[in-house]
Amino acid sequence: MAYRTILVSLNELNRLPQLLSAAATIARNFNAHISGLYVIPAVQLYPSMGFEAVPQVFDGNQTYFKDNQEKVRAAFEEAMRKEGLNFDFHVVQGATSSIAEEVVNKGRSADLLIISATNPDETTGVESDFVEQTLMAAGRPIMVLPFKGDTKLNLDNVVLGWNGDREAARAAFDALPFLKAAKKVRIVRTDPQKDPALKGSIAGADLAETLARHGVKVEAASFPTAGDDAGHALLRCADDNGCDLIVMGAYGHSRLREYIFGGATQYVLNHLTRPVLMSH
Repeated sequence: MAYRTILVSLNELNRLPQLLSAAATIARNFNAHISGLYVIPAVQLYPSMGFEAVPQVFDGNQTYFKDNQEKVRAAFEEAMRKEGLNFDFHVVQGATSSIAEEVVNKGRSADLLIISATNPDETTGVESDFVEQTLMAAGRPIMVLPFKGDTKLNLDNVVLGWNGDREAARAAFDALPFLKAAKKVRIVRTDPQKDPALKGSIAGADLAETLARHGVKVEAASFPTAGDDAGHALLRCADDNGCDLIVMGAYGHSRLREYIFGGATQYVLNHLTRPVLMSH
């Protein structure tokens, strides 16, 4: 397996330099084609609050993204040409006001998606649950960049969260190109002592053996949470070991268009300080 087609979502304009840098780094490392995606959302319609039957129309987001379209295109094409990469750029006129819906539709044909987390303290025109929608619906591995800071993508040192569940297994093997390229991969199981089935064994050892057969430089270790949320513990482990990239499963479900994530997944997304690759 290799990443040959990478889609980068470019609507988070405040994070454009970080998105372009990450896309270029990955494409350069894997000799991949980069597709830049920019969505012009449809106008938003709201039911009228008065007696008239005509709905209220908000076109602010559409206007904002139209006004910035050529700026984004120019920045993307310049960054890709500078690196000598193969690329294309797509502007999609959204059928709805949801940017995530169009990213999901295009992203399903890519090997990997790159997106940015949304800043809860800013209004950027991108829906606040953009990451959750994309993770739940795309069916592809997704690299999520932090919504602030200038963290550069480094693929040398990876921490892989592991609990033996389906989502963790999918993330581990979706991330295989990154794991093979890394100088060190640390498989981490939080609080394995709480699982009687793991007594007397090294948590993650079976996965480590499988990955080693792919040439991954890997070790398995347990990590006590000390009462912390598992997501908090995983971030702390990444800090303690100088890991540049986190790989983990995304646990969640949808209910009436509300996306409900597990505690560890939500904690990591809310406190992200480095890129994380997630699969659902």
